[in-house]
Amino acid sequence: MKFIGYYPDCGTCNYIIYCLCAVDQLLEAVKVLKGMGRVGCVPDLESYGIVIGSMCVARKTADAVEMIKEMVVKLRLNPRQGTVVKLLAMLRANREIWRAVEIIEFLEREGCPVGFESYELVVEGCLDCKEYILAGKVAIGMTEKGFIPYIKVRQKVVEGLAGAGEWKLACAVRQRFTELSS
Repeated sequence: MKFIGYYPDCGTCNYIIYCLCAVDQLLEAVKVLKGMGRVGCVPDLESYGIVIGSMCVARKTADAVEMIKEMVVKLRLNPRQGTVVKLLAMLRANREIWRAVEIIEFLEREGCPVGFESYELVVEGCLDCKEYILAGKVAIGMTEKGFIPYIKVRQKVVEGLAGAGEWKLACAVRQRFTELSS
């Protein structure tokens, strides 16, 4: 494009990325995303969102995680909540719940906002995988942000912790839920 004197804008590149993802040319879409800087436009939330969303559909967990980390660390972009939810839902579906917890911790460390739906997905994923201690820890982190899990999730977390013999953690989680409910 440079050869003919045309410098595409971000919208044009995003359209190309979208079209490539729509026809299952994910590798080409990633190449366009990586090459955007060379043609004078910086990738934005839309650019990364399209690629990460397509990676989630293709269940390419490692690539999607790397892409979100690149987006946050290199470009200092805060991912949209929808993008984060797609990624966490894919990790939950693949039963990679530890990695989902790592993503939430990473985003918080980098100062990116993490919404209620993201936390809820991860807590439910922990419960699905019978990771009750991890579910309790994520639920505590969730309450520190001012979010309260749904009642059934709260009950399952406390019951799971009690069933696993983690009485102290179960009591601490239950106490925290009680403090926020009142």
